[in-house]
Amino acid sequence: MMRHSLLLAGIALVACLELMPQAKSGPRVDQRDSKASAERVETGLPAVTQGDRTERRSLTGWMEALAVPGVSIAVIDDNRIVWAKAYGVTTPGPLGSPITPDTIFQAASIAKPVAALAVLHHVERGTFELDADINGYLQSWRLPEGELQAGETVTIRRLLAHTGGITPGGFQGYARTEPLPGITQILEGAAPATNPAARVLAKPGSEVAYSGLGYSLLQLALEERLEQPFESILQDSVLRPLALHDSSFDQVLSHADVERAARGHLGIGAGVDGGWRVYPELAAAGLWTTPTDLATLVLDVARSKRDGSGRLLSHDMARQMLSPQGDGMGLGFVVRGDGAYGYFAHSGGNPGYFAHFEMLADTGQGIVIMTNAEAGQALASLIVASVANEYAWPLPDRRNVSPGRVERVFAQLDRVANKRVKAEVAPAVLSRYIGKYELTPGMLFDITLDHGQLQLRLGDQPQFPLFPESEVRFFLEAVDAQITFVVDDAGQPTSLILHQGDRDQQAVRVD
Repeated sequence: MMRHSLLLAGIALVACLELMPQAKSGPRVDQRDSKASAERVETGLPAVTQGDRTERRSLTGWMEALAVPGVSIAVIDDNRIVWAKAYGVTTPGPLGSPITPDTIFQAASIAKPVAALAVLHHVERGTFELDADINGYLQSWRLPEGELQAGETVTIRRLLAHTGGITPGGFQGYARTEPLPGITQILEGAAPATNPAARVLAKPGSEVAYSGLGYSLLQLALEERLEQPFESILQDSVLRPLALHDSSFDQVLSHADVERAARGHLGIGAGVDGGWRVYPELAAAGLWTTPTDLATLVLDVARSKRDGSGRLLSHDMARQMLSPQGDGMGLGFVVRGDGAYGYFAHSGGNPGYFAHFEMLADTGQGIVIMTNAEAGQALASLIVASVANEYAWPLPDRRNVSPGRVERVFAQLDRVANKRVKAEVAPAVLSRYIGKYELTPGMLFDITLDHGQLQLRLGDQPQFPLFPESEVRFFLEAVDAQITFVVDDAGQPTSLILHQGDRDQQAVRVD
């Protein structure tokens, strides 16, 4: 992440929809006695308290209060999907439609454990060795040896567990109209890629450091070893065997998928430009799916771990996958060091989306939550607690909301309550602000005007819309961040001031 990164939030809405019929050829939802349980989950979200403030709401009430337009949930109990329901809309306003259980969402980093399943599938077939050097499987690009490598090898196992010492961090994606980098450009950090290069920045095996580029290395290894596109490899090894017909790594959606895709929402009312961003970093962030498909996948992993009855992995490989490799990470999944109840989980957040799942392999209980707002992160912990209480999960900490998550909920409530009001400003005035403004040497704000909407980009971060409060004062529909343009006597801007937190930082116009 960059030092001057602008933080984001989510957007608002309401509405609820009952379960839609599932495709006969896809994952099956067993709805026995599910309606009453679903209603208790919806009304049983826990109260949260901070100081003298206590808030309690139903699920749809929390969605409106936290500014989350849409939520889709699949609940697992007794080793089966017992219900799936959807709430809200794909986006507020006339372009939106009700979300159904068939609505697809970006799963963000949940792509990583899905990619890990493909890698381990091919480990079992002899295509890869878990403890082999990743460079042994690369042809068009090789990972440079780093000074901090200290004789340790960057192996497939370590990349899966984020212990490879590779450049940490995630990806911000690309606008649907932008040129996309290829996988070797991503790894080298070469234009049009906007990420740093993949390098060994820590001793492999020494620590867990979450790395999207580590999974990009695995993506390239899969493609070059199998001589197929990554999307085809994942279809053959993971998606098709489980009949996950609503899941894809395609970044150009079909017309039908565009129609049923949930649009992403960055801030309190601000949708992602074009509906969503695009991720050529497929293994790290490129999955589109539904909660029902994801629930089918985690159930298969749980069955393999429990008794070897899953379709994708053997019993021994599943146990390896869910065994701690260091600091709560298994091979692609987040796990618990004590292995309590076979717990495994993962979350994902792309600009405009938040998704989460967790599964207790030993008890056959779990949940998948997908939202089309970053504020879905605040809501997800409340939903998990309600489901864990309804189905008597044996982990007490999952039936409560931790203090840190409570703080996140109240922070988002306050952002929504303090939402700013847009003013009307003439296009001729807006056009004056187009240009570049230097915040620090080499760190530029780029202000553009697109169809009457001012856009702000800081460095290589994504563009965000700027909304006017007056002719010179603008805000982001995100956390508390505003821009004031300083103008001369002729009304021409000479600089801008970024107001964020308790700091005011000036950026001088340089073009």
